[in-house]
Amino acid sequence: MPVLIIAVWSVSYLVLGLVWALGGPGYPFDAGRAGAGNTLLDPLPAAVGGSVLAVSALVAGVVAVLAAKDRLNRVTAVVAVVAGVGLAVILPDVRIMMTAGYLPVMLAAALAGQVEFSMIASMLTWPSVNLLILTAAGVSLMALGTRALLGGRGRSGGVDGALRPPGSVDGAIRIGWYATAVAVAVPVFYAVTRVGWLLGVPVGISDEFLAYIAEITPIGAGLGAVALLGAVLTVGLVRPWGEVWPRWLPFLGGRPIPARLPAYSALAVSFPITSAGLMYVRRKLSGERVGPDGAEDELGAWLPEMLWPLWGAALAVAALAYLIRRRHLAHGR
Repeated sequence: MPVLIIAVWSVSYLVLGLVWALGGPGYPFDAGRAGAGNTLLDPLPAAVGGSVLAVSALVAGVVAVLAAKDRLNRVTAVVAVVAGVGLAVILPDVRIMMTAGYLPVMLAAALAGQVEFSMIASMLTWPSVNLLILTAAGVSLMALGTRALLGGRGRSGGVDGALRPPGSVDGAIRIGWYATAVAVAVPVFYAVTRVGWLLGVPVGISDEFLAYIAEITPIGAGLGAVALLGAVLTVGLVRPWGEVWPRWLPFLGGRPIPARLPAYSALAVSFPITSAGLMYVRRKLSGERVGPDGAEDELGAWLPEMLWPLWGAALAVAALAYLIRRRHLAHGR
């Protein structure tokens, strides 16, 4: 499946990239917007951005052909991983995370009459869909490259089939605990600020700024609740209840949870978290506004987002550690 996704994306975006480089319609980035921009391509002219996408698609196409012929070597596998990280993690911005996190919160707010339904539709634009497509292509490239680097050409067909480190799983357990602790602490920190604001507690901000953003604190608290839920689920990567379905679940209760389900879910979430955090860091370092108007001097309004790249990286490490531990324990190691 990753090879098919990469092949289709390569052909499509090779054509689109060339069209955009030549000034064609539908270019999904800002094309020379002043400042740092939300994505790395926003400050660049469409001719440059389109060329970058066309070259990326060409590289991905070569990787797909070599993978289909089972001829990926170490060099091409590294190229695939680097290109995948660029497309899925470094290039995108917060919109992917907004689509995944804000959409259910915004829907609940709309049903409660807090916001207009038109705000939800405004999130599903071509630029946002384009970033989702780039992320899917990038993740597929990373999966192919990682599997080739770790010698995972076996029956599993996924990253877990490639994870065969020597020795015991003690190292994976130890690293998993550390990574999980970080991946829990960051979203809890974020949630404390946003839930506190809803309750009228100016965590990290002034009373004046809290009054200024009072109307949007329910949305922030909703995102904080999602972050807290994610933190609780992350704990399952190092606890026994993350390996067995709860007994109250019909049909599944008491059965082992497939190791890929929690691990791959955590990996999928880690990419948009990291992308969003990197965008906020870029904007902060360039002196651009992060958060609502007037948030520049309000530490609690922007500091939690600066830690999101750490959150995403820790979550990915915790997911891989969980996968290694489950796989090796299943083989009696």
